[in-house]
Amino acid sequence: MANEHEARIDKLEIDLAHATHTIDDLNSVVVEQGKQIDRLTRALSNMTDQVEELMENVLPGHQIEKPPHY
Repeated sequence: MANEHEARIDKLEIDLAHATHTIDDLNSVVVEQGKQIDRLTRALSNMTDQVEELMENVLPGHQIEKPPHY
Protein backbone atom coordinates (compact mmCIF):
# COMPACT_ATOMS: atom_id res chain seq x y z
CA MET A 1 0.00 0.00 0.00
CA ALA A 2 2.77 2.45 0.91
CA ASN A 3 4.53 1.58 -2.35
CA GLU A 4 1.39 2.45 -4.29
CA HIS A 5 1.16 5.86 -2.57
CA GLU A 6 4.83 6.57 -3.28
CA ALA A 7 4.33 5.70 -6.93
CA ARG A 8 1.31 8.01 -7.14
CA ILE A 9 3.23 10.82 -5.43
CA ASP A 10 6.20 10.30 -7.78
CA LYS A 11 3.87 10.47 -10.79
CA LEU A 12 2.23 13.64 -9.46
CA GLU A 13 5.64 15.25 -8.90
CA ILE A 14 6.73 14.34 -12.42
CA ASP A 15 3.47 15.67 -13.88
CA LEU A 16 3.84 18.87 -11.87
CA ALA A 17 7.42 19.33 -13.09
CA HIS A 18 6.28 18.91 -16.71
CA ALA A 19 3.35 21.30 -16.20
CA THR A 20 5.63 23.89 -14.60
CA HIS A 21 8.07 23.59 -17.50
CA THR A 22 5.24 24.00 -20.01
CA ILE A 23 3.91 27.06 -18.18
CA ASP A 24 7.37 28.63 -18.16
CA ASP A 25 7.75 27.98 -21.90
CA LEU A 26 4.33 29.45 -22.65
CA ASN A 27 5.07 32.48 -20.49
CA SER A 28 8.26 33.11 -22.48
CA VAL A 29 6.31 32.94 -25.72
CA VAL A 30 3.68 35.37 -24.43
CA VAL A 31 6.34 37.84 -23.26
CA GLU A 32 8.09 37.72 -26.66
CA GLN A 33 4.79 38.16 -28.48
CA GLY A 34 4.01 41.18 -26.29
CA LYS A 35 7.35 42.74 -27.22
CA GLN A 36 6.73 42.02 -30.90
CA ILE A 37 3.24 43.56 -30.71
CA ASP A 38 4.75 46.68 -29.11
CA ARG A 39 7.37 46.94 -31.88
CA LEU A 40 4.76 46.45 -34.59
CA THR A 41 2.44 49.01 -32.98
CA ARG A 42 5.23 51.60 -32.92
CA ALA A 43 6.16 50.81 -36.53
CA LEU A 44 2.54 51.14 -37.63
CA SER A 45 2.21 54.45 -35.82
CA ASN A 46 5.38 55.75 -37.46
CA MET A 47 4.18 54.64 -40.90
CA THR A 48 0.78 56.21 -40.32
CA ASP A 49 2.47 59.49 -39.42
CA GLN A 50 4.63 59.29 -42.55
CA VAL A 51 1.63 58.61 -44.79
CA GLU A 52 -0.28 61.52 -43.26
CA GLU A 53 2.74 63.78 -43.78
CA LEU A 54 3.07 62.64 -47.40
CA MET A 55 -0.63 63.23 -48.00
CA GLU A 56 -0.33 66.74 -46.61
CA ASN A 57 2.62 67.44 -48.92
CA VAL A 58 0.92 65.96 -51.99
CA LEU A 59 -2.39 67.70 -51.38
CA PRO A 60 -1.48 71.06 -49.80
CA GLY A 61 -4.39 72.73 -48.09
CA HIS A 62 -6.30 69.47 -47.91
CA GLN A 63 -7.07 68.51 -44.33
CA ILE A 64 -7.03 64.85 -43.49
CA GLU A 65 -9.97 64.29 -41.24
CA LYS A 66 -10.51 61.17 -39.23
CA PRO A 67 -13.85 59.43 -39.67
CA PRO A 68 -16.46 60.27 -37.04
CA HIS A 69 -16.04 56.93 -35.27
CA TYR A 70 -12.46 57.83 -34.19
